[in-house]
Amino acid sequence: MTFAGSRRAPTLRDVADKAGVSMMTVSNVINARAGRVSKDTQTRILTVIDELGYRPQRSGRSLRMQREYAIGLTIVHPDRRFLDDPYLNEVAAGMSNALANAGYGLMINGVQDIDGLKKIVAHAAGVDALAVFASGDRESRHEIYRILERLHHPLAIIQDDMPELSDTCSVFQDDFAGARDLADSLLAAGAERIVFAAPTHTWPAVERREAGVRAAAHRRAKVTRIGCNETDFQAGIDQILSAFDRLGIPDAIVGANDQIGIAAIHAASRRGVAIPETLMVAGFNAFPFRQFSLPLISSVSSPAYAIGETVAESLLYRIDNNRFANPKQVLSVAPAPGATIRN
Repeated sequence: MTFAGSRRAPTLRDVADKAGVSMMTVSNVINARAGRVSKDTQTRILTVIDELGYRPQRSGRSLRMQREYAIGLTIVHPDRRFLDDPYLNEVAAGMSNALANAGYGLMINGVQDIDGLKKIVAHAAGVDALAVFASGDRESRHEIYRILERLHHPLAIIQDDMPELSDTCSVFQDDFAGARDLADSLLAAGAERIVFAAPTHTWPAVERREAGVRAAAHRRAKVTRIGCNETDFQAGIDQILSAFDRLGIPDAIVGANDQIGIAAIHAASRRGVAIPETLMVAGFNAFPFRQFSLPLISSVSSPAYAIGETVAESLLYRIDNNRFANPKQVLSVAPAPGATIRN
């Protein structure tokens, strides 16, 4: 029995038949009445549920016109305080407001890893479609998308792409072009040694930003990558100071986001390094808090809120029309001039 590539979602009966048990036994396991079921049988049922991608559905969900009027947003982020991330806040706000205008609710789930994702998938509440914002290396992210695809809901992937999945769209910003243009500005101002300061945890957008910086610098400047804690500002400053000790003061630091870029400004200030005369600094995203940096950090303006709106609109269109209008959408970024790059 297989449901790969099929539009039909597996049913409770499918699980029962493959596990060799009654539908009531499967229901007992799903609805936390597992005390009535042996451990071996529980394990067998849960294995079959995972293999088939079965998802418990609400009563009457088989009626084609019935809807939950809710869309789920799953965020895979190692930090339990994932909503502290300003990018995630912008995306979630854009989605929530666009969905509210259409009479839909947004259900947000944050998990730290794939194991956490599997737990919420097993007991997920009813939604009409899903969006996902995943961190981690490429292999881990692709596993996350495959797990969610097996729920047989329309799926929007935010800030990443996996075109081989069925019933899926991708929405992301042009991080590569934005970082390339930013690096071009640094090179034009005389940068020959550039440090790219990335979060210690992998994000697909950061991969594209680093690739953009390296593409611009190819045969023109040396690029060195360092890890920087984006969730602990003081730790980030200390890591940049440590990089100064190991590598010397570079010509420029490109923070993968503005939090890291501002930490670089603070690190330079502690060492008495003049910005931008001796060290140029740049960030990425240009969210409103960058205005508190002194001098104002040069950055790239992100359409994160618009990404959230676009994801919501794409999923609503898919729900109404049974297809995605555009399976892949790339939103443009724009320069956000500041005072940390020499003219």
